[in-house]
Amino acid sequence: MSVTGSLAILWPAFLAGVLVLLTHVPLGRQVLKRGIIFIDLAVAQAAATGALGSQLLFENSGPVWQQAGALTAALTMVCVLHFLARRFADIQEALIGGSFVLLASLAILLVSHDPHGGDNLHAALSGQMLWVSTAQLVWLGISAITCLLLLRYGRGELFSFYLPLAITVTASVQAIGIYLVFACLIFPALACRGLATAAAIRRGMLTGLIGIASGLLLSLGSDLPSGPITVITLAISALMLATRGKSGKHPLQSGP
Repeated sequence: MSVTGSLAILWPAFLAGVLVLLTHVPLGRQVLKRGIIFIDLAVAQAAATGALGSQLLFENSGPVWQQAGALTAALTMVCVLHFLARRFADIQEALIGGSFVLLASLAILLVSHDPHGGDNLHAALSGQMLWVSTAQLVWLGISAITCLLLLRYGRGELFSFYLPLAITVTASVQAIGIYLVFACLIFPALACRGLATAAAIRRGMLTGLIGIASGLLLSLGSDLPSGPITVITLAISALMLATRGKSGKHPLQSGP
């Protein structure tokens, strides 16, 4: 493949990664601080299940209907989780994990009789980041702006955490898949754990940018799926940068 052809594929995918990181780095810090690590997986699975359900209900439905189904499912999920967190705080993580398993099982049942169900389910999990569309980039940009505004000006947990999480995860899952969405939320947050806010955001963004850029390059060069490779390179990037912890202390051993 020519250099021009490679850049034409890599730049949209890299831009998608940047837009995802802009929201996932600050949200990831909140997730670690709250101790609800798997909430992103649960919300991402809700969005993916909603999109698959839209495809089943509205045969040959366009991306707008799929996004609508994904967003509706994700918003419903965070509202339920917000209620459960207030009512059953002591078992919140167990409820989140149980929600993920239930939604994943429902997604499998939804596509069980669809000839292309396996492909759709695989795409929802690992994504196709190298082939991100212009429409997906636009949706990612809109959701990133909305999410950042809610993070800055939202009042109360529902509007300052749960709703922005649902909005950005919905767009992200459609573009890069569930696995990479979770990796973008958790690995940069682990790499910058223990740092002050400004320094943490810088290190988290650097961790994500290195991981995504190297993953995309490896994927294009090896002709292997971009999602799983980028999850691995993000983990390696986080591990490398985490060793440069504050005052020589490993960030994985310090407080949030």
